[in-house]
Amino acid sequence: MYKTKSLQLRRSKIQMRKILLAIILLTWFLPVHGQELVVDFTFDEVCLGQITHLASHCYIIDTSGQHKDSIVSIAWDLNGDGKFNEGHDTIIDTVFQRAGLHDVGLKAITLKGVAKALYKLVPVNNLHASFSATSSCFHQPVLFTNQTVINGATTVYYLWKFGDGITSIEKNPHHTYADSGQYNVTLYASFVTGCEDSVKQFVQVSAFPSLVIEFVGDTVMRKGDSLLASLQGTFDSVKWSTNETSYTIIIKKAGYYSVEAYKNGCSGQAGFNVTISEPGSDPVISNIFTPNGDGHNDLWEILNLSDFKPCQVNVFDRYGTQVYSNSDYKNDWDGSFNGKLLANDTYYYFVRCYNNVLYKGNVNILK
Repeated sequence: MYKTKSLQLRRSKIQMRKILLAIILLTWFLPVHGQELVVDFTFDEVCLGQITHLASHCYIIDTSGQHKDSIVSIAWDLNGDGKFNEGHDTIIDTVFQRAGLHDVGLKAITLKGVAKALYKLVPVNNLHASFSATSSCFHQPVLFTNQTVINGATTVYYLWKFGDGITSIEKNPHHTYADSGQYNVTLYASFVTGCEDSVKQFVQVSAFPSLVIEFVGDTVMRKGDSLLASLQGTFDSVKWSTNETSYTIIIKKAGYYSVEAYKNGCSGQAGFNVTISEPGSDPVISNIFTPNGDGHNDLWEILNLSDFKPCQVNVFDRYGTQVYSNSDYKNDWDGSFNGKLLANDTYYYFVRCYNNVLYKGNVNILK
């Protein structure tokens, strides 16, 4: 009986201790009714490498009428690891080593054991100005693509100087230059906090290429004759309306012919008309032939030879050397001399047919 009472008394004491411990814990972690701990802090936005000033603003709101609680400790967590061990001053200065948003915390503890913590994202700003520009032609817009790298703040101000006295504050502007040339373009990027960076880059604005076509032969030619059209100059690419991509083409039909050529990303165009005249009272002597063995235009021809034969033919090179002669020409000269094909060049002919009229001109060999 006695042991039973003693055991009950011991259990009662243990239960009472648990209740008292629970009350103590609740008193420690819960705020007193009518009292509220407010934890806050301010910071200034800075650029990378500058000092960030952090100032705590912690206080107690008391409406209980009881003995007012007081703050006895504050502590900072500057690296967001949950450990408040980076300082205990109400104002603290630090230099963050990287740009971006930093998770900073402040914890306050009162005399009565109330604790509260607050975290904020503290920006450290930095930017690196950069851009790219599309190549452009005279009187065509240049597209500027802003590639500035931003860390920290999100609001950035831009100023473009296009190198021709014109400016813009757009992020990705278009600009049309009034003349071709090389322009020194500058991009300025800045935060409202004062961080800024700039970059300069040359932008090339090319002129449209001017196309010059030279002809061997006449654009008004006899039926069966040929015209040699050659684009002069050097270009990145060439394309004729015949879909040929060489600098020189041979034309045998009437029509409109054009060529488009690109240089430095800009294109130029030129064109001309070819007409066929009716046969006249004179022999039609070809001024071009291509003795390359492809079976097309390999022989030099008097196109209406049957109407004027026989014809005496003599051909000379530019130095006066006779390279061909025939008293009854049969449209069979293949451009050879002494068993070898002559070089690509202009040669000069003298043709006298049955009408005893001397016809003079030049013929081009183009292999």
